[in-house]
Amino acid sequence: MKSIEQVLTQELSELLEEIAPDVPRGTMAFINVHDPTLRSRIDEAEARLAIHRNELIAHYGSWRSAREDLQNLWSLAGWKARQPGAAEALEEAA
Repeated sequence: MKSIEQVLTQELSELLEEIAPDVPRGTMAFINVHDPTLRSRIDEAEARLAIHRNELIAHYGSWRSAREDLQNLWSLAGWKARQPGAAEALEEAA
């Protein structure tokens, strides 16, 4: 399974590949001089993208931790159910 960081990096690469053919060399210098508002909007969009990327990575870390907790708890439950005398209790519960 790919990590969330790999997925986000791949998506960003795909975005760059998609927009690259439409952006001629020198575009950044051009908009710096002729359309500073557009440059500012691009900077803001890139900053938002970076913020959301970091949030997704942080939330993914929390999700993985919660998933690990759940796995450990179910393992503990399974272990307890296999202990001597547990078979009778399992039959009663069923």
